[in-house]
Amino acid sequence: MPTHNVPKIVLDNVYKVFETPQGPVEALRHTSLQVGVNEIVCIVGPSGCGKSTILNLIAGFITPTEGRVLVNNKPVVGPGADRAVVFQQDSVFPWLTVEKNLEYGPRVQGIPAKERKEIVAALLHSVGLEDYANLLPRQLSGGMKKRVDLARAYANRPEILLMDEPFGALDVMTKEKMQLELLRLWERDARTIVFVTHDIEEALFVGHRVLIMTARPARVAGEIVVPFEISLDPHIKTSAEFQRLRENIMDLLLSHENGNGATK
Repeated sequence: MPTHNVPKIVLDNVYKVFETPQGPVEALRHTSLQVGVNEIVCIVGPSGCGKSTILNLIAGFITPTEGRVLVNNKPVVGPGADRAVVFQQDSVFPWLTVEKNLEYGPRVQGIPAKERKEIVAALLHSVGLEDYANLLPRQLSGGMKKRVDLARAYANRPEILLMDEPFGALDVMTKEKMQLELLRLWERDARTIVFVTHDIEEALFVGHRVLIMTARPARVAGEIVVPFEISLDPHIKTSAEFQRLRENIMDLLLSHENGNGATK
């Protein structure tokens, strides 16, 4: 279960400026946030506002121009096995079977064959791919490939999952199934998750908290603490409380759409 008062991830007054041929682009300004141990925090905001930049900073792919990014109270200095990233695009190895895709990370980590087999078998069962273990990715649907992506990230036993619009390319029904797959995995084996999405309903359904970002240069405009427990019932999305929170988030997004917090 989440331990919100124990910070796993901290961004402390982070600025991020990218140098481009057209000049410097300020992606993040005064950006501070915390994510607790085993908490699922979703981030929503306008396109291009810096949501993915936050994930890349936590992953260690880039460094802040100013400010600090901490994981386990230590500065992030580069990528590490304690963090795994799930992208919108499929990142499965097309030449490996489903089983071999899941086994790849544990094998690279030097986990013994017997233990690798147990890890893979448990994950195949968890995401409902036991009957597809020997198929290649080209033989799978988009939703099945995304299950492989998710299971492969879990197979690496990271402390933190960083998810960059992981279900954004899926149709509505498949997206809902994948949201449930993620929550089932989290209930069985909790991880700290930072989940970027454009979908407000997805953020409320998946997350313990939702952070709302301004337009670029981004900062945290507000947060919504989701008042109901993580649910495996999609019908919760039709409840009055859920829809009220959805409207609150939409209002926050609209009121900060110019990036400076000015309202229309």
